[in-house]
Amino acid sequence: MNKKKLIIIISSIIVIIAILVVSILLIRNYYKNKDNTSTTNEVYAVIKQVNEDSIIVSDKDENGLKTYIINPTGYKKGDLVLIKTKDGKVEDIKVIIEDYASLTTTNEVVVVDDTTTTTTSIVTTKPATTRTTTNTTKVEDKDSMILSYMSSSYENVKNGSVKDTLKNGFVSVVDFIFYDQPIKGVTFKELRNKTKAKVIYYALLIDVGIDSKFPGYKDTLSDKYKSAKSKLLAEFLELKYSMCEKSEDGCKQASDDLALLKKSLNLTWDIIKSVFGYVKDLTVPKIKSWYESFRG
Repeated sequence: MNKKKLIIIISSIIVIIAILVVSILLIRNYYKNKDNTSTTNEVYAVIKQVNEDSIIVSDKDENGLKTYIINPTGYKKGDLVLIKTKDGKVEDIKVIIEDYASLTTTNEVVVVDDTTTTTTSIVTTKPATTRTTTNTTKVEDKDSMILSYMSSSYENVKNGSVKDTLKNGFVSVVDFIFYDQPIKGVTFKELRNKTKAKVIYYALLIDVGIDSKFPGYKDTLSDKYKSAKSKLLAEFLELKYSMCEKSEDGCKQASDDLALLKKSLNLTWDIIKSVFGYVKDLTVPKIKSWYESFRG
């Protein structure tokens, strides 16, 4: 074999090796990019129809009907579900609220106050309450004064032992929050949203604190106090949703307080769902916010 042919052979081998190396690198890069471009989505939807091998849902993010091929066992028409997909394939479906459709279309919310019982159809988000003041210092003083009162009341629960005193204190707090009864000359509606949420946080801790010392202490109270825990939770979540949606001061505080309440009150999602009877707005954006707040 002459020198010229040898050079040609060696050159050809080098070119072939180079082509193989480049091909391998391109293939590896293709699959790497393919993995990086895989998409995981979460969609909240209401089940409209359950078939033998699929469900048809009303996609709340895309405003249309969509079919998912899954084992439909355990799912019912009307359920609000969270659907997780990856690259278009269903990975998981979780029921967030059973029979959600009936809550938002046919049922009515009963609102009870001191003197009357009225029935109000479920509606969309309540308009935000606006409050103006010409004296910021006085508003700050009111908020600080009420927070100091609530903090002291909670300390009294932790250190106190007289059942009637503690029970009467809780009644006063509930009347303050829901029934326009003032504390130290201040009404609940005068407070900032940030303060309102903190007041309710303390109220819930006061309730569980008294109940730990005197189980069933509310048995002798009227129904509006017996159901206070659920109503307080509903009001707290309403305030948190409103503050975080509008990026108001207090959103982070309310989020942190919710995390603490989950531990202190042994809250589960089923307990959170029990408060839905005390709110008017059960639209998916709100439920989504509550659920995502709860799961952290």
